[in-house]
Amino acid sequence: MEIEMSNVHCLVCNHQFSQSDVGVIEEWELPICDPCIEEMCSFRVKYDGSLDLLDFLTQEIKGSKCAGCLKSAIELHGITYGSTVWGHARCSECKQGWSLEIHIEFV
Repeated sequence: MEIEMSNVHCLVCNHQFSQSDVGVIEEWELPICDPCIEEMCSFRVKYDGSLDLLDFLTQEIKGSKCAGCLKSAIELHGITYGSTVWGHARCSECKQGWSLEIHIEFV
């Protein structure tokens, strides 16, 4: 079975979307592929305990690219601490909220 490709490409990595992929992209969404969105919403940091954890993560994440508008405007507003740390962030440009997966290596 041959997959019909579209003329739409990921704005980050230039991956070409299939026609069926394009059919599920919402009107308000930018064409960004799932692996790129995952990379933009996942962080790996090394934490030495010298700063408050929230302050440290806020500094590490500040200015990361938003998957909603591609501006470097992500700001961390809080975290949920567990086996995976989830960051609660918002883009200061487009105001879209994001959940960020944060992996912390304690050093």
